[in-house]
Amino acid sequence: MRKHDSFEDDGRTIADMSGVGPTPTLRPQPRKPAAAPDPANDRPWEQPGEWTYKEKFWAVLGALKATLLIVGAYLAGLAALLAVLFWLWK
Repeated sequence: MRKHDSFEDDGRTIADMSGVGPTPTLRPQPRKPAAAPDPANDRPWEQPGEWTYKEKFWAVLGALKATLLIVGAYLAGLAALLAVLFWLWK
């Protein structure tokens, strides 16, 4: 059996876990709310500006088109399944 190589810590931090405490399993207690940063400036690069009427309209149509595409795929699959089942049971 091969011996394991010794572990060397390179000092990088993947996720800071210093603020995480033990979690009680049997008696959960409500968490204390942490002081949240100002939500207006939390991620300014992700906050879109004000949308015009046309932009809102096309965004709604795009979401509707995506939803109808997914619903259509499910309905086509259901129709194919029913056609095969009716063909087998006939």
